[in-house]
Amino acid sequence: MVLLGCGALNVDYLYAAESLVTDGETFCNPVGRQPGGSAANTVFVLARLGMPCRFAGVVGDDPDGGLVLESLVAAGVDTDAVVVRRGQGTGRVFCFVDKKGHRALYVCPDANLTVTAAELERAFTLQVSWVHCSSFAGDAPFAAQRSFVAGLPPGIRLSLAPGALYAARGLAELHPFLRRCAVVFLTAAELKTLTGIQEPLAGAQRLLREGVHTVAVTLGREGSLVVTAESQHRQPALAVDAVDTTGAGDAFAAGFLFCRLRGWAVDDAQRFATVVASFAVENWGARSGAPDLAQARARYEKAFDAPFPESL
Repeated sequence: MVLLGCGALNVDYLYAAESLVTDGETFCNPVGRQPGGSAANTVFVLARLGMPCRFAGVVGDDPDGGLVLESLVAAGVDTDAVVVRRGQGTGRVFCFVDKKGHRALYVCPDANLTVTAAELERAFTLQVSWVHCSSFAGDAPFAAQRSFVAGLPPGIRLSLAPGALYAARGLAELHPFLRRCAVVFLTAAELKTLTGIQEPLAGAQRLLREGVHTVAVTLGREGSLVVTAESQHRQPALAVDAVDTTGAGDAFAAGFLFCRLRGWAVDDAQRFATVVASFAVENWGARSGAPDLAQARARYEKAFDAPFPESL
C-alpha cells in the first residue's frame, strides 16, 4: 500500500512581516528557506508518520532542487519519479507572514511549468493504492495532471488539495478531478471561490453533488468541518502557540489520509488530523514541526484523554 503525491515542488522563502500591505510599505525579516509544495508537504508528513510514499513532479538542476529532493528522501519518500529538469530553476514561493499569522504568497513556478502527463504516468506503480494531488500553476501542467488523473485505474482512490490556484478555475474545470475524489481538502476561502457559496456547509454539500465523497474544510483557529453524504462534523483546533500557519492544511490532510488508509471512521480521522496540524503551526515553515507517529500519538491521547485506537 503506497500513496503517490502529485503536484508542484517548490522551495518556500519565508519572511516575518510587520503587516501585509497593498500599495504600501512595511518591514520584513527573512526567516528561512524550506522545501514546500502542498502535496509534497502532505507526503512528507505522511512519510514521517510511517506511510510508504512516492512523489511525481519536477525540480530544476539547482540548489533549491537539491534541497527539495534531500528533504523528501530524509523523510523516507521514494523520489525516483521526480524529474530533474536541466537548465531550469526549481519553483519558488515567497511567503510573507504577519504577526497574526496571516499570509501572502507569491509563486514562481519555473520547472513546474514543464511537467508532462507522460512523466506523471510513469510515476504510477502497481503498489500505489491512493493518489493525492495539489495544484500546478499554468494551463499546460493543469492539463497534464488532469490527463494523468483521467487515466488512473478505477480502483485507485484520489484526493485533491486544490489550493487557491485550482479553486479559481471553478467547478467546471475541476469536475474531472472532483467526480472521482474520495476526499477534497480546502480552506473556507478556497471553498467559497470554487463554489461561489459563502457558508462552508452549503459549499461542501455542493461539492458532494459533483461526486466528491468527503469534503474537509479547514477553518483556521475555528478548527475544521468534515462533510459526507451521511454526516457532518466540526472539530475545534487544539490550543497551541501558533507561530506560522504555512502548511497547516497540508499537515491536516496528512493526518486524515493516514487514518482513512487504515480504515478509521471519518470523525476519528478528523481528530487525528487536528492533532497533526497542531504541530505545523508551532514552527516556521510547513515541515519543521512535522511529528513522527509516537509524538502524534502522545498528543492525541493528551488532547482527547483517550487511548490511541489500536487499529494504528
